[in-house]
Amino acid sequence: MGTTAVLAPPFRLDDAARDRLHGLGISVRGDGAAPDIWGEPAAGALPDLAGAIRFGAAHDALAVVVGGGRDARAWQTGGAGRLAAATEASAESADSRLLAVVVIPATVTPRSGPVAVLSPGGPVSAHELYVGAALAAASGRRVEHVNGRGAAASAAQPGVPARAGLRAAVVQWRERAEPRPERSLHKLSARPAVIVMAVPPGSAEAPAVIAAHPDADVVLVFDAVHAHHGAEVARQVASLIELAAGVGQSAPAAARPAPPALAPSDASPAVRASDVIHLRLTDTALELTNRTRERVRLRVTLGSTAAPGEPRAAFETQLRPQECHAEPITAAPAMAELTPPTAVLRHWSHGSAEVYEGGERRILRVEASVLGPGDRVRATRTYEATNGLDFSVTARDLEALLGRRAELFAEVRPRAVPAPPRDVLAALESALRVGATALAVLDRP
Repeated sequence: MGTTAVLAPPFRLDDAARDRLHGLGISVRGDGAAPDIWGEPAAGALPDLAGAIRFGAAHDALAVVVGGGRDARAWQTGGAGRLAAATEASAESADSRLLAVVVIPATVTPRSGPVAVLSPGGPVSAHELYVGAALAAASGRRVEHVNGRGAAASAAQPGVPARAGLRAAVVQWRERAEPRPERSLHKLSARPAVIVMAVPPGSAEAPAVIAAHPDADVVLVFDAVHAHHGAEVARQVASLIELAAGVGQSAPAAARPAPPALAPSDASPAVRASDVIHLRLTDTALELTNRTRERVRLRVTLGSTAAPGEPRAAFETQLRPQECHAEPITAAPAMAELTPPTAVLRHWSHGSAEVYEGGERRILRVEASVLGPGDRVRATRTYEATNGLDFSVTARDLEALLGRRAELFAEVRPRAVPAPPRDVLAALESALRVGATALAVLDRP
């Protein structure tokens, strides 16, 4: 999983940083050694982002690692110029390298925090979501997505299969809407260990983030097509890339023989004690998770605390076994106008967790149906969601619904081993090649 990055001279990477990046799925080749003409960087000097991007292009690498200081004053006075030069450098090879990823390693050892993905208002693509998901999937970290672009950058956007794949690839994906993502990192439940940020043409937000987080590996994502061809062409190419990435993620990693057909007595799997259907209402989406071996259909009625008997919106979706899905609240204007719940970090004796509390939005009712062949409804029941923000159909509920007792122990009979999911970054790199082909067609006179 991951990608191979090059190390831009004259920066040298110590073993601890190299191992840390490897844990994020970034294998760094080279030791940063260079001819004497490069010289040694001045203490605290800003990284040469433009030079690093050109170096990466010359070595045909998607990502390049570059060193430099995190001095706040230096970034304040010279950071915008470095970003502008880097944007120009990415544009130089836009027709063959649609994306430039620059990694600035932490100068202070990071904590074990999440991967923060920042989507500011200027970009027309969502490449930062894929890079962030890839790093989180490789390292087992959760994603904290700070979205300043609304539905256009939401991982819960309906109709984009690739983005559903991103959420499924990581252990946890949390999204919050903020008009200025770069100013909102302090609102996260934990200080991030990795920050992935889109840098659109003319952007000046990244310097403050880089300077304020010396204890985070910062990853800057430059959309070279936007820099060279403009927003409209970049938007078209980005749509094609996401379409191709969705195909890449859904394709099996390797061909496997089909498992033998189940006998009629085995066609309906027994309920396990761990089976659960879970729903959660966050500040941006309705999250639905099916941790059972059944195909289910969920019809969810939403409303407000002020008038719990008056439905304001309803969602219906089908979930395969072990599938997760998120419906953005923006799809229901009547709900979007209500005050959202707030994320709170709660601590218990056995650990800590992020929960949502308060606000006016609530889950009112949940109709859960277990489906059979041909989408035939085998069993259905409607539940009142007393909490309104967090609701589960447990194994005991499923017992009552299906008329079977839950298994307390794992099955004895062998199970078919599912194929592992495709690497997010491998799917993105393949999709970028598709995008380059499409761009060549669009760019013809």
